[in-house]
Amino acid sequence: FFLPRSASARNPRQRPSDMSRARHSSRDIEFDRPEALHDMAGLASKAAIGHGARDVEVFGNGRQGRPAERQSCDVQPPPAASKKDTVVIISTNNPGRLMLFAALNPKLGEVIDWKTPADYGGFGGDEFAKVSPQKLCPVALTAGGLRLFESDVILSYVADKYAPLLENDCRGPTVEARALSALLVRVHDMYISGTNCSQPQFFSNQAVFYKAAMPGPERAARLKDLLKQLDLVESLLLPAGPYCVGDAISFADVVLYPTVAMMQDQAAASLVGSVTEGRPKLAAWLAHCNADPRFRGVADKIKAFVDTFLGKAVAGITAKGCG
Repeated sequence: FFLPRSASARNPRQRPSDMSRARHSSRDIEFDRPEALHDMAGLASKAAIGHGARDVEVFGNGRQGRPAERQSCDVQPPPAASKKDTVVIISTNNPGRLMLFAALNPKLGEVIDWKTPADYGGFGGDEFAKVSPQKLCPVALTAGGLRLFESDVILSYVADKYAPLLENDCRGPTVEARALSALLVRVHDMYISGTNCSQPQFFSNQAVFYKAAMPGPERAARLKDLLKQLDLVESLLLPAGPYCVGDAISFADVVLYPTVAMMQDQAAASLVGSVTEGRPKLAAWLAHCNADPRFRGVADKIKAFVDTFLGKAVAGITAKGCG
C-alpha cells in the first residue's frame, strides 16, 4: 500500500466534471424482512467493489412500505482519518457509477479502501451510524478527515484527487462533449434516479418497477415520466456513438450505464419492459457497453442484488400493474 498522491500534484488543467448535484434517492431499496440486513451485507462483501450512492436505506421492521423506527439523526464525528481514503458501498445502480469508474481505473484499488456496511456492523449498527450520519450508502471517509456522501460528490472527488492515476478520466475530449455529458448526468440524477426527498413514502421514477408501497396513480404518472426521460436520453445520444457523447467514455456513460443495464436486465419481469425498444441509439449504446467486461461485470453485480432482494417485489408489481 502507498499513500495517495497529493491533489496538488494533479494536472491543474484537469478539473472535476460538472457533475449533477441532484440528490439521489435514499429510499430506492426496501427490505421486507429483518435478516435482509445481514444477507445484503454478505452479498455486497462478495463483490470486488460494492456500490452505493446515497441510494439505499434498509427497513428492518418486516412490514412493507413502512420504515423502521429511526434512531437519532444527530451528526456524530467521523472516525479518525486513515492514511487512505475509504469508500463504503453496496451493489445498487446509483453507487454503480463508483464501481464502474473503479473498474475503468484499476489503480484506484491501490489507493482506496473499498468497504461495505458489513465492515461497520451492518446498516442497523451504531458503528455504521458514526460513519454515515444518515445510515446511507455510499459514504467516503477521506484521508484528510472529511466525510462525504452522494455518489456524484464522491465520484467528482475521486476523479479530481487521483487524476494522475486514471487510465480513463471520463471527462470528455471537448467543451461540447463535456457539456452534453453533464446534461445527460443531470437528466439521469434529477428525473430518473433522483427522489430529492429523504423522508418516507417519497419515490424516484426508477422505483416504479420495484417499490410496492408506491400508490397506483403515482406509479402510473411516474412510469409515464420515466419513459419520457428515456426518450429524452435517446434524443441526446450522439448518433455516431459508440459512447454517449462520442468515441470516448464520459461521465454520462459511467452514470447512465448501471441504471439502464439494471432496468434492461429486468425487462422480462418488469412493469417498465424493455427500455431499448423503440430507442435504437440507446440499444446500440447498451450493446456496445455490455460487450466490455468492465461494464458488464458491474451490471452483473447489480443484477444479482436486484434478483436477490427485489425479485419478488418486481414480479408482484408487474402482475398488479398501476391499479
